[in-house]
Amino acid sequence: MFGFDDSEVKKSIGTIFVALLVMGFVPIINLIRIVPFFKEVVLGAVVVVVFTSLSEVKRGIKFALVTGMIAAVAFNVVFIPGQIILGGVMGAASGATGEAAGGMAMLNGLGALTNLIGLLFMSPIGYTIGGAIGSVLNS
Repeated sequence: MFGFDDSEVKKSIGTIFVALLVMGFVPIINLIRIVPFFKEVVLGAVVVVVFTSLSEVKRGIKFALVTGMIAAVAFNVVFIPGQIILGGVMGAASGATGEAAGGMAMLNGLGALTNLIGLLFMSPIGYTIGGAIGSVLNS
């Protein structure tokens, strides 16, 4: 797949997806997101070092970028609707009126949609840097 071993790609996508789930939904770990690019750089480097033996920088970048972006898109497909639903449930559980619960769901969804900005602009840069670092560490 994409010129790489299928098992390496699948393991990497799964690892990044699980890491993004943990970072996205566990409040203390979510603080990692304060530092721009940090989680993408670390995850990109980790999957290149752990799951491959790539020492050529271009291939390491390609591997981290492809697997990282696939996992990031899959995470956002789960995260954005999850935040909208969670906002509605929390609003309803607070005893608010139906309109207030709906408004809370929409605000939560709007906040989750800001992830798309990071997905489009920050994630590719972070995974590129991480892939380069990982391939340098492999050599």
